[in-house]
Amino acid sequence: MTTASKLLLALTGLTALQANANEAKSDKTDKQIEIISIIGQKQQLKQETGSAYALTKEQLEQFEFDDIHRVLQSVPGVYIREEDGYGLRPNIGIRGATTERSSKITIMEDGVLIAPAPYAAPAAYYFPNSARMTGIEVLKGPSAISYGPNTVGGAINMQSRAIEDETKGNLELAYGTDNYQKAHAYYNYSKDNLGMLIEGIRLSSDGFKELDNGGDTGFVKNELLFKLNYELNDDGIYQLWQLKAGYGDEESNETYLGLSEADFKAKPNRRYLASQDDLMTWDHTQLQIGHYIEFSDELSIHTQAYRRDFDRDWGKLNRLNTNRSIQTVLQSPDTGLNQIYYDVLTGARDSQIGTDTLLYGHNDRQYYSQGIQSKLVWQSNHFGSDSELEVGIRFHQDQVERNHFEDPYLMQQGQLVATNGDTITTIKNKDSVDALATHLNYKLAFEQLTLTGGVRIENIDGKHQDLLDPTLNTTNSDTLVSPGLGAFYRLTDEFGVLAGVNKGYVPNGPGQSDDIDAEESWNYEFGFRYGDDVTQGEIVGFFTDYSNLKGNCTFSSGCLSNIDEEFNGGAVEVKGIEASYSSQWQLSDSISIPLSINYTYTKSEFQSDFLSTFVQWGDVSKGDSLPYMPESQWSIETGLQGETWKVALIAKHVDKMQEAAGERTELSGYWTDAIDQIDVSAYKELSEGLRVYGKIDNLTDQQDVVSRRPFGARAGKPRQFTVGVKYDF
Repeated sequence: MTTASKLLLALTGLTALQANANEAKSDKTDKQIEIISIIGQKQQLKQETGSAYALTKEQLEQFEFDDIHRVLQSVPGVYIREEDGYGLRPNIGIRGATTERSSKITIMEDGVLIAPAPYAAPAAYYFPNSARMTGIEVLKGPSAISYGPNTVGGAINMQSRAIEDETKGNLELAYGTDNYQKAHAYYNYSKDNLGMLIEGIRLSSDGFKELDNGGDTGFVKNELLFKLNYELNDDGIYQLWQLKAGYGDEESNETYLGLSEADFKAKPNRRYLASQDDLMTWDHTQLQIGHYIEFSDELSIHTQAYRRDFDRDWGKLNRLNTNRSIQTVLQSPDTGLNQIYYDVLTGARDSQIGTDTLLYGHNDRQYYSQGIQSKLVWQSNHFGSDSELEVGIRFHQDQVERNHFEDPYLMQQGQLVATNGDTITTIKNKDSVDALATHLNYKLAFEQLTLTGGVRIENIDGKHQDLLDPTLNTTNSDTLVSPGLGAFYRLTDEFGVLAGVNKGYVPNGPGQSDDIDAEESWNYEFGFRYGDDVTQGEIVGFFTDYSNLKGNCTFSSGCLSNIDEEFNGGAVEVKGIEASYSSQWQLSDSISIPLSINYTYTKSEFQSDFLSTFVQWGDVSKGDSLPYMPESQWSIETGLQGETWKVALIAKHVDKMQEAAGERTELSGYWTDAIDQIDVSAYKELSEGLRVYGKIDNLTDQQDVVSRRPFGARAGKPRQFTVGVKYDF
């Protein structure tokens, strides 16, 4: 029996047991959403003192995206670098924070850190499936200082489905191009003080890449989530206990190997035979226990204890048995020895034991992340205004254990054949971190003026253990202080002005040398906000003043050695403008036209000359721009909506991005292509509880170079048709 069949059978059984249960809805669901939200329903988004953006359940369901890159494409100030076309390994940055594996921003699910090891190894090789989320919040500037460890760019919080105060369920099935399949179901049970939710989702595709031998380039992802709530309300004191448990896994035939420029132009979805055995596998488990107590409408405490485990192994082509990188070969595949190496990569030539031996690597890593956090919120009246005091504390531990090794292979008649050569262990180490963080935020809301002030203090103790050479073992300790101030002044009932400043940090990872400084910046924002019952708009200028920007050496960034070594980049300035507008026009009592426009302009400049061995920097001159940061990007979303149907279109543009900041390094002078893309979706309610939908991702089928790191040009996803059905029961 398949996983999907087992899930459907379990849901059917639960439905039969509770067919007669029909509890009325109450405000309990809103209470749960309030608890796991970092913006909060009680606070009006338009009154926030800092820049914030929230995607609602209705917005997420409109396009049925399961790629977080596409979900966030309409959020101003958020940068995306695509990689595999499906968002399997997201690269997300905010306001100058680098996009590399989303490692410079804070990522949470229900207010809890979700990266495999947010301190010791923050690269987001695991990312929750956005298709099961019912809300996504993005905080920038002073609003984000409560949510470390990274406070330079901002924070993203994904809200999983809350347990509702009724017995219900939903089943969704979808099918699309390249044998794309989606099966998503949940069942919600509620009776008296007890609530339960079970949810499962399975995504799969044969992939759009085409191996020369017709091999598999697709993926399969599964996630299963279980929640249990128990509520108490004695003597006017409300309490909520919650258990949350989850499991996820993935198998994806993904590779770091791209194409030469000529091959990309001829056939952008081609994959060379040297990548035929590349395979990523991972599994993820999470366990979380939460307790919320509301002593009164003014005073509450929310505590969460959590544990997450993530095991992954990515077997893939690492390099040739030579000092010449694959990137160098693909930049000039027709010259000298490069021609021989290129022919081996494509399978046109058999390789011999020697420099054209292919070294196939396994990057085997085991992670855990655990901790306990508690937040007290006290609402009162001070200085003739409504006030809110928030005090939080978190003790957190995480660890990554790396076991990287390489095996030699030969290309023989288009097949990879193992040799009798020895397995070489390249990395075997363990990084761990203990972190104690506290934060305090104080908010005063006068009739027209809202002020917030806060500070985050964090002590981080790191430990690096080299299991091959114990003489390289090190420890490090840092104490980081991030203050922030924000203000919003309401000029009229609809129009106001906001301003804010905060100190931002990205801490050093374990094992870094003493001359590596923490990433540190002062962040400023100033803007205007408009909002009424129909129209909302915001324009915000931001300035991020780095005293030190860091680079991090990873396989995905193009490094072949010194993995996880960090580099000082010195002073950098990032400035820009974010603008958003949304409204809706009624054509009749039942038909309307929604419109949403978002725009981001960004300018970045290094403030000194320096020479770096970090592959994305090289020989940097003052005034050089940061790599993978577009100058302009925008999105426009519109459509036509009736009472039981909607047709929507979203168009986006992203400027070309340079792939290296300076000279004398790989990919100097190279740029990604500008991206112009249109996605279309439509749905129709056939009857109560039954909805059908269709969508087209990348309507014009335009495929551009989205990145050349680490090894050659790679394309985004081509046009994909999808049809689906949803049924409420």
